[in-house]
Amino acid sequence: MPPVDKLLNNEYRMRINRIIDYIQAHYAEDLSLEKLASIACFSKFHFHRLFRAMVGETLNDYVQRIRLEKSVRKLTSDRTKSITDIAFECGFSGSQNFARLFKSHYGVTPSVIRREYHWDEWKNKMRRLKGRELEELPPAEAHLYDIYRNKRKLSIDKILDERPVTQVKIVDMPDLRVAYVRSIGPYTTERLLPAFNQLTKWAAPRGLMNDDAKILGVWNNPGSVPEDKLIHDACITVPDSVSADKWVDVQILPGGKYAIHHLAIRADQMEATWLSFVLNWLTFSDYQPDDRPMYQIYYKAPENDPSRLRVLDLCMPVKPLFE
Repeated sequence: MPPVDKLLNNEYRMRINRIIDYIQAHYAEDLSLEKLASIACFSKFHFHRLFRAMVGETLNDYVQRIRLEKSVRKLTSDRTKSITDIAFECGFSGSQNFARLFKSHYGVTPSVIRREYHWDEWKNKMRRLKGRELEELPPAEAHLYDIYRNKRKLSIDKILDERPVTQVKIVDMPDLRVAYVRSIGPYTTERLLPAFNQLTKWAAPRGLMNDDAKILGVWNNPGSVPEDKLIHDACITVPDSVSADKWVDVQILPGGKYAIHHLAIRADQMEATWLSFVLNWLTFSDYQPDDRPMYQIYYKAPENDPSRLRVLDLCMPVKPLFE
């Protein structure tokens, strides 16, 4: 039997993951310490300390960051709504408070993000990075240069020189009920692979690694989330009879319209392939990104050897460009 301290740690992790999932789904609602501590079945004092220790930021800072990240998506993709409406939709008490917190976090006002980084303008800015050096670029494009070339080490020139991505299907995906093991931090093979190993070791003896099951990796958008706060869930679809336990948690991934790109790549090509999918297909399509989870479906579990090709579907949530 596993040591008591390991079982206790897994119980704590399960409860904290439950709160993370709840905040992601209910970010516009009242998310007081009292309410969330009650959902997690902890005292307020113990919950506050435990959340900070396990997530790396205070509960208030986490809730505020999630709301701000959601607001960026709305500001850049839903231009029919006012900034004030978006502030309320994301759980802020008013537009002035929202603007102050937004500028403190991102260094610019919500109106600048809306003007400079909406979908059409982002596409143009990304294309203008080709063949340019940082010193030549205006501030908004220099910011993108820093994210994609300096921080994420992606070759924008090489990606933009690739042929258009054509093998894409638009599919209405169902809701997916999944058991998952969560990782928080940079998206590296060394960090993510142990989660898949833990997941498959849990699923195999329970008879869940069958032909009906899907193995998935669910991602944050690395462009809008600090690297040390990135969340990745290693998932397997499970029937209603399977519940969370001391080793895995359970969540529902919402369905809807997805663009599906089927291919085989190495593990170290993952991020560049996603960006190519966006730049060489999505930007030329009649669709734009939607605010639902993006994920991969693996046709076999990830291997320990990162040089081996992985056969998978990239699944991007989309909505029509003109609604």
